[in-house]
Amino acid sequence: MRKIFFSKTIAITRGEKNNSDFIRIVKEQGGTPISLPTMKLVPVESRQFIEKFIDICTKKYAYYVFLSPNSVEIFVGMVRENNLTHLLGEQLKKSDVIAIGPSTRKKLEVNDIYVKWLPSDYSSNGIVKLIERLSPKPGTRIMIPRSGASNSFLKDRLGSMGMILDEFYLYHPQIETINETWIEFSKELENKKVQVLIFTSPSAVRFFFSIMDNMLLNVIGHLRNVDALISIGPNTTKELISRNLSPVESAVHTIEGTIELAKIILSKN
Repeated sequence: MRKIFFSKTIAITRGEKNNSDFIRIVKEQGGTPISLPTMKLVPVESRQFIEKFIDICTKKYAYYVFLSPNSVEIFVGMVRENNLTHLLGEQLKKSDVIAIGPSTRKKLEVNDIYVKWLPSDYSSNGIVKLIERLSPKPGTRIMIPRSGASNSFLKDRLGSMGMILDEFYLYHPQIETINETWIEFSKELENKKVQVLIFTSPSAVRFFFSIMDNMLLNVIGHLRNVDALISIGPNTTKELISRNLSPVESAVHTIEGTIELAKIILSKN
């Protein structure tokens, strides 16, 4: 049976941590995976976290919305580190939990948090459509633990529906340092040996260019030689288009969805 990634280099803007499925699938299909860590996540200080958490515990939220496995890991980790587990349990008894996609749901369930809702479209827009379908009353409170670098899309859209959206900033992304993987990738890209490059978030796009612009001249020109420049979802696509690139957007906004799209594109070449 033909291995679709045979002798191909498949890169993704994600570090090796929590990236085992991508690495396994690419290798099984005969390819060489490259995991590019674009950012490191720096949690807020414990005091700041505790103050915000105690404050939200004085309010009742109809929904808790989690947008990534990272937000779950940091949120639950800091709750446990600061002995606030009992308070979180009381909060979640009053709320329905929404996960943006399967990976986020899995991370929540591993931490014994029941997920009631999952949008059919694994994106911020999918979250909006799900909440529209649930038809909460104006004034309904929604809590989103998330990155401090997030855009205002959800706040704007849910606010226009009359929802009260509180955001709990858990961490701030910082640019990763250049390591051997980046040096290897830069050489492969320059020599036209990268067949697929998957972008996993708008922040990953921004940090990718911050790193690559210091390593290689005419990064955009080199990226146009890549057979499949793939975006995981709409916001990532917008970020790439703003840089005069033409990505192909995965219809299923997951890592697995981007891999399947890469297979389809390469099978046609």
